[in-house]
Amino acid sequence: MRIDRLAARDLGEFWSLREDVMVLPGPSMVLRTPWGELRLERPGRLLREALHRMQLGPVSLGNVVPGFPGYDVPEGEWNDASRELLDALDSLQHLIVRHLSLGASPLLSVVPLSPDARFCLPSVAPGAECRLSSDVVLRGTGHDPVLAYEGADHRVELHGPEASRLLLHLRGAYSDFQSPFDGSLSEEVVRAARSYTAAAGMLAIDDAKGGARL
Repeated sequence: MRIDRLAARDLGEFWSLREDVMVLPGPSMVLRTPWGELRLERPGRLLREALHRMQLGPVSLGNVVPGFPGYDVPEGEWNDASRELLDALDSLQHLIVRHLSLGASPLLSVVPLSPDARFCLPSVAPGAECRLSSDVVLRGTGHDPVLAYEGADHRVELHGPEASRLLLHLRGAYSDFQSPFDGSLSEEVVRAARSYTAAAGMLAIDDAKGGARL
């Protein structure tokens, strides 16, 4: 039996650096990026630790800062250490890949594609009507589709056996939620995936007045 089938199928949020970003340690850390070198003068301990871990692959920042908030936790509820780290990471959004997992299985990744990329999470109310933007093109085949469009600052990668089911939710073609024991995606998971996809500029969310916003 695979180990990911033994893990609880809880929603997880992870952070990593783009694979082509290199962190050079020192009193002033240097990040080698596709868009040139970025120098961080006297970075704090939390930022150093986070970047070191994120260079190695997706990591829960709760392992760096206890009580690190999830995507849907209001800023007013962040602890001081979380606020310090998130403020320090804010200017590095174009280098950071954001991931969702279901248990031990990767589910979705948002990859920045330009130095102007900003990952701004919207609030998605339960039951909100969502649909993919008309510009979005589906690429890839099988279990790993990719959402993208010409000139986009991000792409959204869907992973694993849940990808096709999740894609239906993102397209607005499937809205029923069943028991997590029957293999369906929970409302919590779909809501997080919709927020991440909207943050990447791929998803339109209809507000209570029927208007669409990205």
